[in-house]
Amino acid sequence: MFEQEIDHNAFNQPVGQLIDWQPPQWPPANTLRGRYAALERLRPEDHTAPLWNQIDAPQHDALWTYLPYGPFPDPASFSAWMTTLEDSTNALFYVIHDLYGQPLGQFALSSIDRQHGVVELAHVLFSPALKQSTIATEAVYLLLEHVFTLGFRRCFWKCNALNQASRRAAVRFGFQFEGVFRQAMVVKGRNRDTAWFGMIHTDWRRAQDAYSRWLDAANFHADGKQKQSLRTLMRGNQI
Repeated sequence: MFEQEIDHNAFNQPVGQLIDWQPPQWPPANTLRGRYAALERLRPEDHTAPLWNQIDAPQHDALWTYLPYGPFPDPASFSAWMTTLEDSTNALFYVIHDLYGQPLGQFALSSIDRQHGVVELAHVLFSPALKQSTIATEAVYLLLEHVFTLGFRRCFWKCNALNQASRRAAVRFGFQFEGVFRQAMVVKGRNRDTAWFGMIHTDWRRAQDAYSRWLDAANFHADGKQKQSLRTLMRGNQI
């Protein structure tokens, strides 16, 4: 199952190997819980106000620079946008909580292609409270574990090629750089080249171990500082 070797057909042409695989189910709406974070499906009536409180400050407008929407001038416009997310037909939005139930950010499974087992981790909006936090890292881990346990074969991450923070995050989270699509989009009136990163099931097997080791309580000092970085553990698991 999920072999990556190459076969040859009757004409001696290289072809992909046959695989014993069935399309995964549509991701269910169950809540995902870890040691530090919890994920649940977006409910605008419950989540709009607390999320707005996390990002409602002029200094937070930079959160929206590389996204195709925002910043929003007031709670009403933010609420209207959140409602459109819930109504999306091919994206499932998740709110990221701490274990006290406080919403701190959101992201989505997008471009869901069950026929080919492909999905995108997209629409990443981390409030300042999530930046470089254990909660954010575990949230990504929980969603990736969810995706690959369901049977998806590939998860991808793409971002504005100029967004260095997103590019670093993708690599830290275990995605492999796959290239740049030049002039891929026009966003907010500006050209956007798009950097692509991907993770397939074999990548996940190695990344899963790195995440588990990083999230283990033994990897943190008493003051909460990490002993080994996730990036280091990811590199150590590369073959």
